[in-house]
Amino acid sequence: MPDTARRHLLQTGVLVAGALSAWALTGCAALPTGPRTVKISEKKLMEAIARQFPRSNRYLELFDVTLDTPRLRLMPAENRIGTQLDFTVGMPLVETRTQRGTLSLSYGLRLEPGDNTVRLTDVRLENMLLSDMAPTHAARFKRLGGALVEGLLPDLVVHRLKPEDLEAVGRRGYQPGALRVVPGGLELQLDPLPR
Repeated sequence: MPDTARRHLLQTGVLVAGALSAWALTGCAALPTGPRTVKISEKKLMEAIARQFPRSNRYLELFDVTLDTPRLRLMPAENRIGTQLDFTVGMPLVETRTQRGTLSLSYGLRLEPGDNTVRLTDVRLENMLLSDMAPTHAARFKRLGGALVEGLLPDLVVHRLKPEDLEAVGRRGYQPGALRVVPGGLELQLDPLPR
């Protein structure tokens, strides 16, 4: 699941950079008077994510995993994004039956000013429902899925801001600041450069 989840999450970072570029290249060259914000709508986030699915990968040479039908849930009160995906898992070396289920995870986003990257933070596997698996096997599979998601995704770089985007914003007197989940989408704060 990590490679597919990474691709999905990379789209969020790309949208942040696109919004930053658009802001830097449009509008009047007003003098900085305080923080400004760039908004990315939930609809644009969902459209970018939906284009990346379905995704199929083989993991550990044991599992064939397909993820499909992403559903996004903004969690502004917690500054997090929730994502639910349908999945199928085949274990070709063990059995021919395919298991189906739903995976839900949540994560925060942060902008790392040291290297100008957008990174995941506090990734959690919220739920994994397996419709046809025996309860004993389902519990083991959930533990494995949780370890994969929570162990491989924290601090994952989902996007690196382009130097030219940062320079364009800098010419307007700003630098990227906090990234927040707000009702209706994401909001990137642009802070005035120190004088």
